[in-house]
Amino acid sequence: MAWITTYGTRRALLGAAIIGVAAGLGLGQPAAAQETIKVRIGYQSLYAAGGEIAETLRHTNILALNGIEAEFKTFTFGGPLAEAAVAGDIDNVFAADAPVLRAMARMPGSKVLQFTHDARFGILVTPDFEGGLADLKGKKLSAPFGTTTFPRAMKAVIAAGVDKPFQQMTLINQDVAEQTNAIQGKLVDAVTTWDPTMERLIQQKLAKPIWMAPRGENMGMQGFSGKWLEKYGEDGAVRFLKAWIMATWWTSNHIDQAHEWFGKTSRLPPDILKIASDFDRHLAKPVSDIKTIDLTLTDADIASTQGVMDFLLANKLLNAKIDAKSFFDMGPARKAQAEIVAGDFPDLSKIKVVTP
Repeated sequence: MAWITTYGTRRALLGAAIIGVAAGLGLGQPAAAQETIKVRIGYQSLYAAGGEIAETLRHTNILALNGIEAEFKTFTFGGPLAEAAVAGDIDNVFAADAPVLRAMARMPGSKVLQFTHDARFGILVTPDFEGGLADLKGKKLSAPFGTTTFPRAMKAVIAAGVDKPFQQMTLINQDVAEQTNAIQGKLVDAVTTWDPTMERLIQQKLAKPIWMAPRGENMGMQGFSGKWLEKYGEDGAVRFLKAWIMATWWTSNHIDQAHEWFGKTSRLPPDILKIASDFDRHLAKPVSDIKTIDLTLTDADIASTQGVMDFLLANKLLNAKIDAKSFFDMGPARKAQAEIVAGDFPDLSKIKVVTP
């Protein structure tokens, strides 16, 4: 749980307000102060607890308070969402690091701007499975290959003794929405998956956990296309990030309402969604002071992402090496936080629900 140390360090430094972070960001010219920003936001219908924050943005006036008009589209997981961004159908890429970086590398000028949430994931096996990770040798495992959960889970399997999983296991590239039927019908022995699908499989006793990743192993990230950043510049990025911070604060203080909204999108009950929000650093309990919310990603986080991308390349799931660090820019997040620390953000008492 190395993130706790870096999180605390960043918090101590935040009060300095980081003067001058705007310089040299390479995000194009700042938009006019009163210009309405338009954004097409994609988010995943099965990605908790970031989905709750997206629902808050969708159902409240937080974006409008920051001068932003938004359209929303949902996707089952990060792979299709990233493809939609590359195709120009949405402006953001909101997923775990692997699908985000895959998309960033195909969109000139795009940047990863923020942390979104902590995501719980693991490897589940059929209820009658006996043994540990090493006993997955010779078994069938389902996973969406385009996600970060797949390479991170494979690293755990290799560490347990299955040193050549691509030769010693049958690995099936499968959408997360298909995993319930696959494991229920015993078409596979195991799945690597994440909340809320993971908790649903556990609660329904369709599968049991054989390995659970530690907190900080999988973090949601959000980047924006080069075209959107060029159009709206640093001002647009900072205003959106301030809206996200406000939405995180509001969600933490109205988590039941956020669960209700995301429950309709994911078609899952709130008790399953609660497991995911309890795992998140910002949503586990109500945030009293919005100034404590930190969206930055650390050098250690980026190095972890590089390890994932290198693993995919080594196993021929990437065509070319990706230099992860070149796609991350924490300048706008630091500026958004500095402005919030200084009190430069919309009145929180003006937040209201605008759609049921």
